[in-house]
Amino acid sequence: MMAGTDPLGLAERTSIEQRRLFGLSRQRLVGIAGLGLIILLGIFLRFYNLGAYSIGNSYYAATVQSMLTSWHNFFFASFEPGGSVSVDKPPLGLWFQAISAYFLGVNGFALALPQALAGVLSIPLLCAMVKRQFGQWAGLIAALVLAVTPVTVATERNNTMDGTLMFVLLLAAWAFCKAVQGGRFRYLLLGAFLIGLGFNIKMLQAFMVLPALYALYFIGAPHRWWKRLAHLTAATALLLVVSFAWVAAVDLTPAENRPYVGSSANNTMLELIIGHNGLSRLGLNRAALVGAVTPTKNSLPSPPAMSGQTGAARPLPLPPSGGQPDQLQPGLRPRAGIPPQPPAGPGGQGGNPPLPSQEVGQAGLLRLFTEPLAEEASWLLPLALLGIPLVAVMLGWKWPLSEKHLSLVLWAGWLLPMLAYFSFTTGLWHAYYLIMLGPAIAALVAAAIWALWQVVQRHRWMGWALVASLTGLTAAFQTVTLRQYPSYATLVTLAVGGVWLVGLGLLAGSWRRTWLANAAIVLVCASLLIAPLTLAGLTALNVHPNVALPNAGADIGQNSPNMPSPLSAFEKVTLDYLLANTTPGSYLVATLSSHEAAPYILATQRPVLTFGGFNGGDNVISVDQLAQMVASGELRFVLGGQQLTQRKPQIGDWVSNNCAAIALPGAKQVSAQRAVGSGGQAAILYDCSHR
Repeated sequence: MMAGTDPLGLAERTSIEQRRLFGLSRQRLVGIAGLGLIILLGIFLRFYNLGAYSIGNSYYAATVQSMLTSWHNFFFASFEPGGSVSVDKPPLGLWFQAISAYFLGVNGFALALPQALAGVLSIPLLCAMVKRQFGQWAGLIAALVLAVTPVTVATERNNTMDGTLMFVLLLAAWAFCKAVQGGRFRYLLLGAFLIGLGFNIKMLQAFMVLPALYALYFIGAPHRWWKRLAHLTAATALLLVVSFAWVAAVDLTPAENRPYVGSSANNTMLELIIGHNGLSRLGLNRAALVGAVTPTKNSLPSPPAMSGQTGAARPLPLPPSGGQPDQLQPGLRPRAGIPPQPPAGPGGQGGNPPLPSQEVGQAGLLRLFTEPLAEEASWLLPLALLGIPLVAVMLGWKWPLSEKHLSLVLWAGWLLPMLAYFSFTTGLWHAYYLIMLGPAIAALVAAAIWALWQVVQRHRWMGWALVASLTGLTAAFQTVTLRQYPSYATLVTLAVGGVWLVGLGLLAGSWRRTWLANAAIVLVCASLLIAPLTLAGLTALNVHPNVALPNAGADIGQNSPNMPSPLSAFEKVTLDYLLANTTPGSYLVATLSSHEAAPYILATQRPVLTFGGFNGGDNVISVDQLAQMVASGELRFVLGGQQLTQRKPQIGDWVSNNCAAIALPGAKQVSAQRAVGSGGQAAILYDCSHR
């Protein structure tokens, strides 16, 4: 053997290995850098001027304010500091907000912070899941789509809890995937536990992912079928225990020792789940199927005592206020051809609520592709839907199913049932609920692009034709949707079309040049992200957001001042009088609903009694109990008027017969401005301590 020879090719193999390792290292660095930039974009869209213009939805904000006054109110999620009635949601999402507000004060930033953080954390989590399923570039695409989906930006900048719920459900999906990949039962239990936590954020909304996750485990877990069933049965038992633990604690507590369950027909949390947060969301007759039970004397709580004064209630030190709230609940942002509406609370049932069709459109197959919902989450929905059969064809059939097959089961199983619900339900829901579609749309778009790239590599012209047709249809849909924004439509449409055409042209000329094909696919993908990114940016920059019912897009109304007052003129006059004529240990005032009560709670941190809970329909207190509270000195003043007399005739008659109307100083000039909760009639302040 001659000196210097390398008969085994060790030097060449070493060089190849070094180049391979260098390539992998470079690819990994590119992936890390790309994800970092996407996360920064997500942070900007969610945190830019977060909470600067409003305290958010005043119903939830007042609840957080009340929760900080005592452990009793914290646990039961009491809407007002006196502990008379609870909010109509479970407490976990509000607990996160209360913890934030404890350290940062009750202000817009503190209340929106948990949702914004959850939204940012969802981006790398989804990226990691899709990366394992379809590769690094698919993971980055999914992360970017989720980061710029307008409805996710709008909702995660608000104090509604849906952003937190979406992150918890994504964690649950990750746990189910881990359980399938390794057959580890403990991850299945973790996933069930997380869904149970989600139930304690938004109740049955959390269960919308169960069909996808259960199908994923039953089809993909590496166990015999009977063992999979046994595992899912055990996981379901844990899920129900976690979901209903707080519910049981509330319903097993005597009514006199806890708040009235807001928005329930019979003062039980179980009826709230089945009724207002269940059947009503499906468009079913709640009264017929559940029974609109009129509470008896025993089912009503005792006259509300100050929760901070009871032995069971341990006061929490109040945090700094962080400034007065900037805004209550502005009207709905006008859509194309849809007039602005008066304020409405989170249930859409205020004194003058918007009709369902004005916020979510008419039920039907095209509901999510037409106004007013098309701009929320549907920008890439055509590509996601068309990508499902394309990915299935590219993967082919094999058993057991590969990880890519199972990912299609997961994300299609997540998207399609929700799509059917949001398209056809006639029940009570809001546009921001579409945040639930965000992860599945993002993952399926990434999978569709992966499949298109596979076709391009195998069949050049067939791949080009598929890329042109699928992305072209999506771009055309975006162009139609942009027409409601005339100020931006032309420029954005030109950008979408120009980048798309350049990408297709490069793809057609990329024969045997992989780098050029890669660049072409990137341009085509980028063209489809221009429109949703624009709307996401307009949402983040909107200085007049709809804080009651968050939605995507720019403010195109001119009716809201830049920094509106936290109280109306009538409320200011009324509040000054109430503060001067009540003692701190008593109720400040009693009102019909939370819409009237919230501004006073936020301004003073004082108890404010609501006769009818959130929308005036609850039976929080009886006439006899009202009389007892007045006699004991707990309550002196009542805000009455035509709406109170109509909704609560017995209470309205008692107030008219036993209380004296007060002529507030300066109220004549401002009383006509009072509309919220009073049916457009001026509210009247009554003094019940004398006639």
